[in-house]
Amino acid sequence: MATLTLTEENPPEIGHAATDEARWRDNPRLARVPQVHPETLVSSDSRAVIVAPHPDDEVLGCAGLLMHLARSGHEILLIAVSDGERSHSSESAFSSDLLSHVRPAETSVALTALGIGNITIMRAQLPDSRVGEHQRKLQDLLGAYLQRSDVVFASWHRDGHPDHEAVGLASRDAARAIGCRLIEIPIWMWHWRTPDHQDIPWQRARKLALDPDMQARKKAALECYRSQLEPDRSTGNAAILPPEVLAHFQRDFEIYFV
Repeated sequence: MATLTLTEENPPEIGHAATDEARWRDNPRLARVPQVHPETLVSSDSRAVIVAPHPDDEVLGCAGLLMHLARSGHEILLIAVSDGERSHSSESAFSSDLLSHVRPAETSVALTALGIGNITIMRAQLPDSRVGEHQRKLQDLLGAYLQRSDVVFASWHRDGHPDHEAVGLASRDAARAIGCRLIEIPIWMWHWRTPDHQDIPWQRARKLALDPDMQARKKAALECYRSQLEPDRSTGNAAILPPEVLAHFQRDFEIYFV
């Protein structure tokens, strides 16, 4: 697992109850999403480039895909846009400096839990919660490293979180300039949207199946992000990723917008 460092703030508060996973599970639109084979997403001669806004997004959004790709021997580049250093409040014992080390380390452990060994991680170290201010810089960085034959996976550009949307837009523009394929991943959409929301591109949605072993490995990998799963005892604040949010990522499939 190679790591490259490219040197160069707090996600929005949840603020309301999550859209219950049962609403998604019982919705006919989600049920009708067609299945897709991993080789349809990434051909055998293509590299997969995962652009993750924060540590944990690569597992929340595409752990199953990563496992499929690793099993088939694909080359994988993970571009970690930020270190997620502002996930906690400024009063927390989890300082930005501490989190900038803890959260990337959690990703390394999580990838090991998935069985992903042949992966290169590039840390862009753009400021957490302010990626939008550096969107052009991210686009230029991607443009310098992308190849025409790559398939780029990035957070959906209307995902609801400003960092996720900036990553989606920068990835879209870089992919267009290079001529490579972009596939978007909804993550916070499952929390902030409802199934009948008019901007969800259901016609682009594809369902990637996860077998029982993959589901178990994804669950184990998510459990590696302790900083996000446990309440903050120093402030009394709730977990960043409470069970009702995690429920969206414990399915036997993942959704991609192709």
